[in-house]
Amino acid sequence: MVPLLSLCAEGQVRSTTDTSAAAEPWRRILRRHLTVLLVIKLAALTLLWALFFSPAHRTSVDAATAGRHLTAAAQDERR
Repeated sequence: MVPLLSLCAEGQVRSTTDTSAAAEPWRRILRRHLTVLLVIKLAALTLLWALFFSPAHRTSVDAATAGRHLTAAAQDERR
């Protein structure tokens, strides 16, 4: 972007920006690189979720199992 300054009728200086694609081709390249990086990051996060946090990797805990675990922990503290 190339900032352009112009003087309006009220005597104030206003800033406008030239956003034409021909003026700055590096913006298109930067946008493409950032898009690729975001897609890679999303793919990596999805893979991590699938490997470690998906429902297939969760253990089922019912009240009886939790009670046994808490009872065992309380007995270990008394020793």
